[in-house]
Amino acid sequence: MARVLVADDDPDIRDLARLLIGRHGHQVVTAGDGDEAIAMLAGLEPALVITDFTMPRQDGLVVCRAVRSTPRLQGIPLVLLTALPLTDERVLHASTENGAVILAKTDISRLGELADELVSGAAESAIS
Repeated sequence: MARVLVADDDPDIRDLARLLIGRHGHQVVTAGDGDEAIAMLAGLEPALVITDFTMPRQDGLVVCRAVRSTPRLQGIPLVLLTALPLTDERVLHASTENGAVILAKTDISRLGELADELVSGAAESAIS
């Protein structure tokens, strides 16, 4: 079982993510915005961070940068959830800059399987 941090300002998305990822046996910890997610990273060792791209205060890009700038977290996978078109230049830049997987909110039903893939891939990379 892996610990997954989900940051989204929409409580319905957080609840749905908890349900979808929890069905795959992972522990889900949630944050309501980027500031809360960044604060939680100080005492949390997540195996995966999933963050909404657009949130009040600090957005998902800032959360991704915080993860990548923390040495003990640099190698964990990141997922950016977005309602923006996947071809949006800001989304593509965020993905490229942080090595994040982009998932459209319309495809959120895939979140549990994606979490499995990314957590197991990260574990295999850590072993190699």
